[in-house]
Amino acid sequence: MKRVFGLLVLFILVLINCASGGLPRYISGKATATSRDLQLSIDKAKQDARLDVAEQLESHIQGLIKKFDEEVGRTEDSELLQQYTKVSKNVVDQTLLGSRVKKSDVKKEGEMYRAYVTIEAPLGEARTKLLQMLRENHHLYNRFRNAQSFKELEEEVEKLKEYKEEQEKAFKETE
Repeated sequence: MKRVFGLLVLFILVLINCASGGLPRYISGKATATSRDLQLSIDKAKQDARLDVAEQLESHIQGLIKKFDEEVGRTEDSELLQQYTKVSKNVVDQTLLGSRVKKSDVKKEGEMYRAYVTIEAPLGEARTKLLQMLRENHHLYNRFRNAQSFKELEEEVEKLKEYKEEQEKAFKETE
């Protein structure tokens, strides 16, 4: 079902682009990578460029920001302690049908090789697959997304409760 959602997003992007007068045939990703080995620099850049394409089609982003301020002491002798933590995670799971190297170049930089790669993947196959899947699973998909959304909401609320309990416990231990 994750693939259906990813393809749905792709389909919507294609429709928006069609409405603006253009019809993209390919989606592309670019990357650069270095290595002491020529082929390894190319392989690394190709992999990163494919990841760039996959991220454009579907990404699941999670993030957490924590901010802690504490002032210790009285009036002019007080000390302000601050802590800021930001964590994020990007998960990509995508099959690229027909992806290929569109452009590549390698340059020598001292003892290293730097590879520049552009990967492209055709949108036609993805569009066809999406339409077929949407026709077959439209109602089932809607029910799944609704159930999934509520499940994710409940999980996030539970995580928030646990976090608050941990913070209260940590605060009480410092008193």
